[in-house]
Amino acid sequence: MKETLNLSKSTTASFGAEMIMLSKDVMMDIFSRLPAKTLCRLRCVCKEWRSLISDPFFKSLHRARSSLKPSLLLLQEKCCSTSTTRVSMSSVDFDGNHNFDFTFTLDSHVYFMPSKWELICFLSSKGKGFYVCNPSTQELVKLPTSSRATLDGIAFGYIEERNEYVLVNNFNVCEVMRWTDGCCLKNHSWKVLDAKYPYTLSWFGVLVENTFYWIRYGDKHDNIESIISFDLEKEDFGTVVLPKGTFDVDGLWSLAELKGMLWLFGSPEDISTMDIWVLKDSKSYMWVKEYTIDLAGFNLGDGLINILGHKEGKILMDVDSEGLEWYDMDNKSFKRIDNLRSVEWKWSVLHIDGFFSLGSR
Repeated sequence: MKETLNLSKSTTASFGAEMIMLSKDVMMDIFSRLPAKTLCRLRCVCKEWRSLISDPFFKSLHRARSSLKPSLLLLQEKCCSTSTTRVSMSSVDFDGNHNFDFTFTLDSHVYFMPSKWELICFLSSKGKGFYVCNPSTQELVKLPTSSRATLDGIAFGYIEERNEYVLVNNFNVCEVMRWTDGCCLKNHSWKVLDAKYPYTLSWFGVLVENTFYWIRYGDKHDNIESIISFDLEKEDFGTVVLPKGTFDVDGLWSLAELKGMLWLFGSPEDISTMDIWVLKDSKSYMWVKEYTIDLAGFNLGDGLINILGHKEGKILMDVDSEGLEWYDMDNKSFKRIDNLRSVEWKWSVLHIDGFFSLGSR
């Protein structure tokens, strides 16, 4: 269960009087175990606490602790009228216990991009552009206008070494936006790169270290041709050779970052099985087929399986937005996360509690 505090004025004053006697290191250790929502309130208690909670070292400590116990963020949208859409976010832990809700209204439909960090990013329909949100602090910012964007060829990721988020939009040209904690994001600008973009990319990209990856399909969008990489340091595109041997180019394929490596998940058209390939060496294109998962127990039809994350030898999967399943790679068995039957969602992502600022407050 998450640690929470009921902060009335009297309890805050009493709590503050006791805490003020503790050393800074002890206070940091205690505060780093609290939810971001509570810390945002504690910043208002006194200047000393505001300074401590705003300290970059403390933020990194809190982020490191939060990353050890990520939550699930279940996302839903509902049309309020012909011109508005209500977006709802519900945060729960892996036992199904509720953390918080966040709801807002926009004038378009939304499409959430894969994420497992403090921030989430989504693309709105009708050419409305990109939004970035910190669900924990409920800070929402609309990004400056880019060139036209679609679901194919965009990517969002976090580079831990630089505490930096990166958003890439590929439509006729390649545009990149980067930002760090506290940056005034609404006034930020896109960087248009000279990198050539002669590809037909599929869906969202995946970030592994400093490189994004997308699946490239053929002209008819009916078979996989290759995997396209984009090096953020060199700001240039490349091609990743597909696995050799038994490989169904006509199957249903998706990419994910797990354990710091690129994973390729593929199923035949009937989605009866799922092959899992891991890129062990990105320089020599050494692929290893690690697992084949039997999906006969799921009635997927036209549904899809979305790979969310990995923990202790288990892969977390969203099965057709109806159930979240842990797949144990050693025992080759599924186990559903209970206590979610009353919750409906259209998208699901992992989320780390934190107070990464978008500079709008």
